[in-house]
Amino acid sequence: MNITHLTSRVMLATLNISVWRARRFDTRATQEVEAKHEAKDIGRFNKRLLTDGATSYKEVCAIGNRARALFDSHSLDYDQLGVRLLPTAVYMDVAEKLRALRDQFDAATAQFLADYPRLKDEARVALNGLFDEADYPTEAELRRKFGVRFSVLPFPDASQFGIDLPPDVLHGIREEMDAKVLGAVKTANNDLVSRLYEAVQHFANRLYGEGNVRLDVADKVRELSALLPRLNFSDDPVLTEILAKTQEQLACYTGAQLEDDPLLRLNVAERAMEIEAQMAAFMGGPPPTLTREGDMPMLQLLAA
Repeated sequence: MNITHLTSRVMLATLNISVWRARRFDTRATQEVEAKHEAKDIGRFNKRLLTDGATSYKEVCAIGNRARALFDSHSLDYDQLGVRLLPTAVYMDVAEKLRALRDQFDAATAQFLADYPRLKDEARVALNGLFDEADYPTEAELRRKFGVRFSVLPFPDASQFGIDLPPDVLHGIREEMDAKVLGAVKTANNDLVSRLYEAVQHFANRLYGEGNVRLDVADKVRELSALLPRLNFSDDPVLTEILAKTQEQLACYTGAQLEDDPLLRLNVAERAMEIEAQMAAFMGGPPPTLTREGDMPMLQLLAA
């Protein structure tokens, strides 16, 4: 595996999304509950500082969740907390979409800040005796609690690591860096395969299952089959084969085609099981069994 080639096809990326939690632990309320029930250390009373009617706050959170989902789906696991691998093949698409989501986030935050005095007054009424002015930040403090920050850094490249150390020490550091790079590639590839494995397993279960097949049964597999090849920055030959088989043998069918043809469903389900077994072997896990609960009703239906 050409490590220098790998480092030019992927980067380290982080996405930090900050949102005011709008919750606060209430010591007094907790003590009152414990005293009433003559209990100690059995729970914590965490109060919501905004009512269900705080739609502008909910919108900020929803946009933040969409940004996180986009970033996580287009990046891969990395052995460092908060850092993920972002293949260069998807960088432009991800960066553009995150910029748009950040603009939406900022606009929604501005709307929430404009609503904040009113929402606090509504919470004052709803919380009644539990309301505490000290739980609420000032508008200036609140503004600093919201933000979306997307950052990228180069993937570690031992060949570019030149510092003033004795040659033997530097050689050892570079070897250690190369080993960590290979470990990171394995972690990323297993993340990629595990996503597809889960989708294909669910796909096969639904095809084997008794009863009507929902039209969206193939949607997740089709979606991943379009995305995951772009995340395969290592060009691992086995992984490439798995992705190609999934596209050619599973993702080529629509839910409508599968719903209308029981024989096709069985045939595609068997192919899905074969691909599932190949993925399990790739990840070092045991292959799934080739029969599942629900197989017999399908076979009986086909034989009828």
